[in-house]
Amino acid sequence: MMRVRGGYAALYSAACLFACSSLMVKLASRYYSGMFISAARFGAGTVLCTLVLVLRYRSLRPGRPGLVALRGIFGAFSMGMTYVAISLTGPGRAALLSNTYPLFVALFGALFFGERLSPRVFACIAICSCGAVLVVRDGSGASLAGDLIAVGSAVFAGVGVNLVRSGTRSDNPFMLYLSPCLLGLPFFAFVPAAGAGSGIAGGTIGIILLIGVGVGAFLAQAFMALGYASVPAGRGSVVFYFETALTVLLGAFFAGEKFNLRFGLGLVLILGGLALNHLRRRPSPNSTTDMP
Repeated sequence: MMRVRGGYAALYSAACLFACSSLMVKLASRYYSGMFISAARFGAGTVLCTLVLVLRYRSLRPGRPGLVALRGIFGAFSMGMTYVAISLTGPGRAALLSNTYPLFVALFGALFFGERLSPRVFACIAICSCGAVLVVRDGSGASLAGDLIAVGSAVFAGVGVNLVRSGTRSDNPFMLYLSPCLLGLPFFAFVPAAGAGSGIAGGTIGIILLIGVGVGAFLAQAFMALGYASVPAGRGSVVFYFETALTVLLGAFFAGEKFNLRFGLGLVLILGGLALNHLRRRPSPNSTTDMP
């Protein structure tokens, strides 16, 4: 029982770290472009995961190189698109839309990974799709491109999480996180650093935010892996609905995001659809992490 409680504590810590990282991405976008912030996260993740694998596991060799490479490609696009979406629209909106990925996990699991897709899951997809439409078309004047990129990140994450589930049979979570960080660098490392109208020099505050994004995301992934070691993935995934709510609140308090009634209704529909999907999922005994 104590081990399970510790696992839930780790998952809640991960959710808080993810929410804080999303806020730091939005604040850092005042100084840097979203793609450059993605590159900073990938760089920090590459260094930190390499250190852990060398010092703790004494190996940088993946068990299934092909699967790890695919995980890296889909994960890199998903993570990068999320950060670009946050910089274009806001942490709350982007997190809300990108966190619809459990439904794409179920959809792609049925299409490509042999998992059962029940009529209940179709209902979940319909409910969340209606919610996403309300959020995207809430009349707030937020960037439509940013909203659509956030939805795209959820689609890529749907494939990525299924690859993670398969990969945990042969590779540890740090190898599976190193893969998207390492493969993401060629996509994002050479993009312009400056954000719109900000100039390239972020100063001390900008650098601190970049470091915070990289370290915060790495620690969140580590806490998530630790939590799923003792908490079933299906039950533990509900914790990350808290991440969405916290991200929305942080965006409102510290990033100036404005929300209206239509957005609120969309939020309720999306969280309701995700919760309904969660109740019908069967946790995999080989799953140790649900990272996108």
